[in-house]
This record gives sequence, structure tokens and C-alpha cells, in this order.
Amino acid sequence: MLTELGIRKVAAKGGQRVEIWDEKIPGFGLRVAPSGTKSFVIMYYAAGRKRRLTLGRYPVLSLVDARRRALETLVKVASGSDPKGGEPASTLRYRFTDMVGEFVEAHCARHNRENHARETERILRSRFADAWSNRDIREIAKADVLKILDGAVRAGTPSAANHALAAIRKFYSWAVERGLVDANPCAGISRPASAVARERVLSSQELLAVWKGCEANPTPFAQIVQLLMLTAQRRGEVVGMRWSEIDWRAQSWSIPASRTKSNRAQVVPLSTLATSVLNAVSRINDELVFPARGNEDTTTSGFSKMKRQLDGRSQVSDWTLHDLRRSAATHMASLGVAPHVIERILNHTTGTFRGVAGIYNRFQYLPEMRAALELWAEHIGKLEDTETHSAT
Repeated sequence: MLTELGIRKVAAKGGQRVEIWDEKIPGFGLRVAPSGTKSFVIMYYAAGRKRRLTLGRYPVLSLVDARRRALETLVKVASGSDPKGGEPASTLRYRFTDMVGEFVEAHCARHNRENHARETERILRSRFADAWSNRDIREIAKADVLKILDGAVRAGTPSAANHALAAIRKFYSWAVERGLVDANPCAGISRPASAVARERVLSSQELLAVWKGCEANPTPFAQIVQLLMLTAQRRGEVVGMRWSEIDWRAQSWSIPASRTKSNRAQVVPLSTLATSVLNAVSRINDELVFPARGNEDTTTSGFSKMKRQLDGRSQVSDWTLHDLRRSAATHMASLGVAPHVIERILNHTTGTFRGVAGIYNRFQYLPEMRAALELWAEHIGKLEDTETHSAT
């Protein structure tokens, strides 16, 4: 049973979140973030789906008051409502946005690697949830799916349309298997576009325009774009960044293997400019650097609108966030950075790190990586300085 003395003594272990459950009230517990922040939570089921509600932080909220709130929450659940959603439980049973959560928990978390499961959830929420959030999954027809896919193709992101089809098809295959729907609305839909490797590399002037567009509107999305440009890491790795992964003293960012596409842990030296971008991020969540608005347990998503706005400010079009990774690698090569150093920055296992060489060559090249990323950041800074002097 939770006690005041026990709560005061408990601490996070090894940079990992700790959860302790009370024996007195079912589902009531304490969550300790890696930063040491302590919050009371209550777990319950609404319409057959597990839900978690944060009651408040300790010691602002006492144990006595937290127990009272937990009991009030359970009373609401017993009356047929969902305290977190504020809607009757009966209306939540087959709502698309809720079923995505159940799919991720029941299927993806068990059968996919963590980063793959997270990417599938991101696609389903960013591509489909905005349009279908309150719709019953049994009402979705083939025409609804095609409308979303066609929109992605028209927006100039055919590859994203292909990924969207794969994610929604997998979701509905799971729903059919569970008996939630009678048929998969994706049946008979072919890939929206041919799989063609992109070769887009933004020029120095285009990169500068994008950078200045981010400075003009310093939102979390803009900070994500700047970090993508400066670190050359993948979007999912930057968006999913944790505060516990950042070593401010060493100016480095350690990405665990579970969050990388290659399933290899990665240490990214942070340039002075990248560190300044991170220092400017508002710390509104104890764990996630870029949490979703209104949901502290997931990372931010829904970048399409913000990307279009950035295109308008920068006047740079026909590029994707992943193109920043290719562009950084290409420009670092033009600055004289060795290919094997670029490959280590990208966390690739090809080229000089292919096969046996990759297994036995464990040297991390951290000094060379730091020098390369610092050189790359200085190059971006010089572009801005050059434009400023030209204007004057």
C-alpha cells in the first residue's frame, strides 16, 4: 500500500520511469519520471479498453486527496462514462482513434520492434485519425481510404501514401481477425505510387531559407526541423527524443537501439548550434522532449499542416523531412568529411561498415563525428552570416 514515507523515498532507477501500484485501490498508483517528478495515476477500463488518467503531481497533490480523486474516477467509470474522454463509454467502443490505441497495444507492441510500432501509430494518427477520429471503424469504406491516399499523392508525398496504405491495411487485417469488422476496406487497393528512391538534396540556399523559416516561427516543429538538419538523424529518432538521452555536459545524445531503424545504439555528438536549439525547447514534459499536445504519453505528430506553412515561409517546395538527412550527408561530403565518418553519423551498416568489418570495427569515431557535425553547423551559420552581410 502506498504511504507518504514510501512516496518520499522512491526514486527513478537507471534513468527509467518507475510505477508503483497501490494495494488499497485497484489501478491507483504512483509514477516516477526519470527526472524525479512524481505523479499519481489511475488505470481503468472503458468500453473494454485500458485507460490511464494522471490525477496530479506529488506533493502538490497529497496521497489522501489523490486517493479521493481515484475513487471519484472509478465511480464515474462504473456509471458508464470515461473520465479521460468525457464521453459515455458506449460511444467509445469502435471509435477509430480509440481502436488505434488498442491495435498498437494488443498487436504492434507485441509483434513489432518499438520504433516500428511507434512509426505505425504515428502514421495512423497523423494520416487517418484527424479525418476519422470520431467515426466507427465499421463505417470506413474503400472510398474513405482512397481519399486519404490520393491526398498524400497530390501533396507530393507518394512514398508517404505507400506507407499509409501499409499501416491502415495492417490495422484492418487485425480488426478482421478480431471480428471487429466483417471486411478489410483496403482489399483490392494497390500501392498509390511506385517505390522510387528519392534523390532530392536541398541546396545551401534552400537549407538557409528553411532554417530562416524555422527561426521566423520557433515552434516545436521548427525545432525538430532544425535538429533534423543539424544531426542528420531520422525523423522518428528526433521526434521521439527523451531528456534522459541527452548528456548536457558531454554535449551528446544517446539513442538506444530500440529507437533506431538499424536496431543499433547511436551516440550523436551535439554541435554548439544543436545544443542551443535544444536549450530553447520548452520543457513541458519530464520524459519526452517533443510531447503531443494534450497527451503527455505520446510524441508530437501531424506535421503536414506545419510543413506546408514552413514551405510558404521559406518558399522552398518539393522536399520532405527525410531529405534533410540526405542533404546533410551530401553537404558534409562536399566539406571534406570522410565517407566512413558520414556513415557513422547516419548509423549505417553499409559501405565501410558492411558485414564482418561492421562487426569487428567497433571504434565509434566520436571525435571525428563531433568535428564533422560542428563543421556542418558552422557551415549553416556562415550561410546566414553571408546573407546578412549581403543584405547590408
